[in-house]
Amino acid sequence: MTRAPWRALLALLGLWPGLWPGPCPGLSAPPRPRPPDPRTELDAIISLAKALLSDTKAFLALLKSRFPAEGEHKLDSLPVLSMSALELANIQAAAVLSRLSSDLQRYRRHLEWLRRAGPALRPLEPELGALLARLERLGRSLDLLLSRLSLPRPSAPQTPLPAPGSPWAAVRAGHAVLQSLHLYLDWASRALVLLRNKL
Repeated sequence: MTRAPWRALLALLGLWPGLWPGPCPGLSAPPRPRPPDPRTELDAIISLAKALLSDTKAFLALLKSRFPAEGEHKLDSLPVLSMSALELANIQAAAVLSRLSSDLQRYRRHLEWLRRAGPALRPLEPELGALLARLERLGRSLDLLLSRLSLPRPSAPQTPLPAPGSPWAAVRAGHAVLQSLHLYLDWASRALVLLRNKL
């Protein structure tokens, strides 16, 4: 007789799953959180690239006003843009994102190199350091997107950069790096927008 109340209680718990501790039969598990949308991440990367393009343009104007150096300056170690309009219109995510990641690594090394180039560019150290920090932020965002899309993250060649032979050589190198970075970011911003429109 003493077991009857317990049996009645167990029967009631079976009729009302919500009263039973643990998973409730017949109820679905809570939905899993959605993974981040690559398009949203790409929008953020486009904003970073455009902001960095604006910052680079401003820094290049400052460099020209402080250290005028007429003409076009080049360094063989800098990335080279060689994509036609047709290739740009047919870009694929794997190709453009991997290339951007690799090329930004190379530009980061060149900006770090300019910071060690001697006293010639030292008056611009705060602006150069801020520009480098923004470029590194863009690179990290690109690498995170590559990881989410399961795309390989390329590594840039680690060819040593020789020290400038004179203060004037450091100034010319600064012009070469900033002019190249400005043109490259203009291209990269356009390529990223085209890629975003395809998604």
